Amino acid sequence: MNRRRRCADGNGAKRRRRDGSPGAVEAALGALGALFPTGLFGPLLPPLVLRHQIYSIVSDRTAVDRHLDQLRADGRIRLLHVGLGADTLGVVCMDAYREKVLAGAAGSPRAPLIRRFLDGAVAASAALGYGERELREWGFGDRDVTQLVAAGLLTVRDAGSWWLSVPGLGRFIRAILRGRGAILSRLRRARHRELLLEELQERRAPPGAAIGLSFILHDLLGAQLVLSVPTTSGPMLRLAEP
Repeated sequence: MNRRRRCADGNGAKRRRRDGSPGAVEAALGALGALFPTGLFGPLLPPLVLRHQIYSIVSDRTAVDRHLDQLRADGRIRLLHVGLGADTLGVVCMDAYREKVLAGAAGSPRAPLIRRFLDGAVAASAALGYGERELREWGFGDRDVTQLVAAGLLTVRDAGSWWLSVPGLGRFIRAILRGRGAILSRLRRARHRELLLEELQERRAPPGAAIGLSFILHDLLGAQLVLSVPTTSGPMLRLAEP
């Protein structure tokens, strides 16, 4: 199997796993990718998950980070700064990233520049972002950078440096934040600020949770905003905040 094989297989990630093996990490990544609501964002945003969502399935965070770094070094995934804090990273399959970006640019005047950017800077460096100097070394001047920002492939980090991005990322982040707010609000209104998972699943999804209840719960649990407490009636979801 070559290094650019499918990013991950979702089989076997039905429950929380602690072994931190590469297989467990890739299974979790695949399972989360399968929960990504493609229809909500249209055909041009590749399935995107947040790194901490994987922690909700594989509890060994060090092992998760180590294997993601290996997948990134192998060119199978890309990590993206998503604007939710320095430790919050998006994870996207590199093949899907390239396919969707090129599809979105097809027929536009920017298409040759975008392909050159993918084949040049993106292929040359797996970093989260790029500085002005290295972009110039790869042949991208100020006008090129302006066009790449307009296309959604770069976002400003600070003066003279940019984060790698993906078109549609802003819509994804807004959907995550709306979903978080909807579930956290429901828990705050619950008695003792906790609800059985089964009870939450049985209720109608709250407004704002269009990205999907399961997807949001993996976000909240992985970010440790919500705790899952075992009970005889099943998992109890409890607000982590005092």
